[in-house]
Amino acid sequence: MAVIHTEQFLEQIQSSYHFTDLEMKRLKYTLKAVSSELVKTLVLSVLFFKLGHLPEFIIGVFILITIRCNSGGLHMEHFVTCLLFTLIFMLLSVILLPAFVPVPYPARPFLLALCILATFLAAPVPAKKRPPAEPEARRRYRNRATVLLFLYSVAVLILKTTPIADICFWIIVLQTLQLLCAIAARKGENNEKIQ
Repeated sequence: MAVIHTEQFLEQIQSSYHFTDLEMKRLKYTLKAVSSELVKTLVLSVLFFKLGHLPEFIIGVFILITIRCNSGGLHMEHFVTCLLFTLIFMLLSVILLPAFVPVPYPARPFLLALCILATFLAAPVPAKKRPPAEPEARRRYRNRATVLLFLYSVAVLILKTTPIADICFWIIVLQTLQLLCAIAARKGENNEKIQ
């Protein structure tokens, strides 16, 4: 029932504002992505609150969202698999890796520089269902992702071995690794075509 009302509402928006089919497809994708992310973040916030790591989780989510919105990465087909993947990603970057895999401070600038370079060369990797972006928009996404990684890397190096620096470091590393995995998984594929 709610789906019917939503479709009617979107049709009304399209006719009122004279949106093209491509613009409507982008709007529908955005609404679906935002609602999914809100639910996922709420569920994970409750879990990390129970684990006693809510502040660290919130910092991690902020860093990840700002990078991922511009660089893209692996995208799961279903909400549950996306939730599980994000849970594992956040557990690793917020709790497990900072606690059990210390990276010596002198190695961090080199690793962060590799992540920045890899992101510059690989980003963005959008979801297959996301309507294709124009080449200029793709360059803007790539450049924003690269600048954000640079700024976060500077913050990591200034904060040295504090918990926030560790979380930020591991989010950058894991996000870059999954971006590279997404590139490998998408070899030869294109975004969904608009008819």
